[in-house]
Amino acid sequence: MITRLLSLSPAVRLRLAVLVLLLLTITATHVGQGVLVAQSLARIFAGRPVSSIVWFLAGIAALQFVRSLVLAVRESVALRASGAVKAELRRRLTAKLLRLGPGWTQRDRTGSTQTSLVDGVETVDAYVGRFLPQTIAALLGAVGVTSFLFVLDPIIGVVVLVCAVLIPVLPLLSKRMLKDRNAAWFRGYKGLYAENLDALQGMATLKAFNASGRRGRELAALAEKFCRDSIRLMAVVVLYLGGVAFVVGLGTAVALGVGAMRLVAGELSATELLLILMLTAECFRPLKELEAAYHSSYSAIPSLTAIFEVLDAPVQSQGSRSASRHDVGFHDVTFTYRDRDRPALDRFTLQVAPGERVALVGRSGAGKTTVAALLLRFFDPERGRITIGGTDIRDLPLDELRSLIAVVSQDTYLFHGTVRHNLTLARPDATDEEIEAAVRAARADFVHDLPQGLDTIVGERGLKLSGGERQRIAIARALLKDAPILILDEATSSVDAANESGIQQALDALTGGRTTIMIAHRLSTVRDADRVVVMADGRIVEEGDHAGLLDRGGVYARLVAAQEGSA
Repeated sequence: MITRLLSLSPAVRLRLAVLVLLLLTITATHVGQGVLVAQSLARIFAGRPVSSIVWFLAGIAALQFVRSLVLAVRESVALRASGAVKAELRRRLTAKLLRLGPGWTQRDRTGSTQTSLVDGVETVDAYVGRFLPQTIAALLGAVGVTSFLFVLDPIIGVVVLVCAVLIPVLPLLSKRMLKDRNAAWFRGYKGLYAENLDALQGMATLKAFNASGRRGRELAALAEKFCRDSIRLMAVVVLYLGGVAFVVGLGTAVALGVGAMRLVAGELSATELLLILMLTAECFRPLKELEAAYHSSYSAIPSLTAIFEVLDAPVQSQGSRSASRHDVGFHDVTFTYRDRDRPALDRFTLQVAPGERVALVGRSGAGKTTVAALLLRFFDPERGRITIGGTDIRDLPLDELRSLIAVVSQDTYLFHGTVRHNLTLARPDATDEEIEAAVRAARADFVHDLPQGLDTIVGERGLKLSGGERQRIAIARALLKDAPILILDEATSSVDAANESGIQQALDALTGGRTTIMIAHRLSTVRDADRVVVMADGRIVEEGDHAGLLDRGGVYARLVAAQEGSA
């Protein structure tokens, strides 16, 4: 994990090296200060006048001033180092999630993914900016000071070295327990975040059904469980911190005790004992700072593990071929959604000729929308193949595949931005004239009545617009893309009766000459399709034109009769 973090940005290794150098400089100032204090105390104890230690005191003040400057520089460099890693992690995560697509993101809840993308990345601050450089500096600093102690007195040097070695061993003893509790803590954190986000997004529904109190109690129970997981994790961390404090105290006490006995035996001078006392404290000081850095960064381990799981997730393979024709074929396709037992499509075979308009109808759960998702390669089928112009879509570059297809879905998603921004997602280089033509064709002239026209902010998910207005913008977006293959997934589902006829005319004009798959529940919208395909349980049970299927009196005729009877 450390190697991967260091490889994220070329500047990180240099900045970490600078951080280690700065930390060693801080350790050197502490050691120098300890030596000067020991020399000063030795002179005072020997009855020398205060004037004999003036230069020592000046040296102590100078070292403190240098240390203050180095500490300020360290904070700046640490922020820059961790900032570079965070920026690169966010860039790679965003790019990877976009490559993985909705098929992968649907495996987990939005709040859980957001936790890794936002909060998880933030934990890098303490891990990269403090823990990693402190680990190296503590090791080098402890070795350097212990070597000095060996020169003064080998026996005390061995005592301090043994205690110093015990401190890095403590995390290894608690690693297994800490790993399990860290994982439980992060799972609880992601779950709590996801549930709170879900409640926030569904606030209107909770209020409408007077369920906000019940939901609040459920969230409180989750928060209580997360609190228990946090306490279990902190118990291990506190145990480790207590062990570090005990080893530091033990090492200092033993070194001082041995030094005192050797002083009595005449084997050490008072000055040497004072030096040992000061240097023993300085030997353990970087290790105690490492303990504090570990305490502030322990949550980064599960967060970074989750981040690298996303970065390591396999992406869909893609080829380099191109499609010269725009007919669409499904050949014996079987597909089952994750955590489902029954296939959404079962040996599904369909051929759509270039320019043909095919309507897919059937009851909810028949597999109609799955056809669109597979054609866009949000998922890959378990068996069979899907082709455009005779070329397997897995052999097409994903960008080229999706450039061939325009979509108007029943769940229209508009981003928080202007109307113009949402339209030009289809074609960023579209001119004002082209945008205006698409708006007129989609009967979306209402945009000119908005406060800032095309530059009006539509709000999150387009909530400042009505459902019909959002749908017409989506239709205009598909018109602007001008792709040869069109998917209409209940394109008029949110349009009122007064506007349905006009929009249907616009869609009829849009589908002219394009290979079109129309997914419909409202069967009145498919009367003019070249072919109607009736689906049930992921299979085709009937197909033909509207009139022929009615005359046949089968499944389609019963669906039409049911809708007309309920109208």
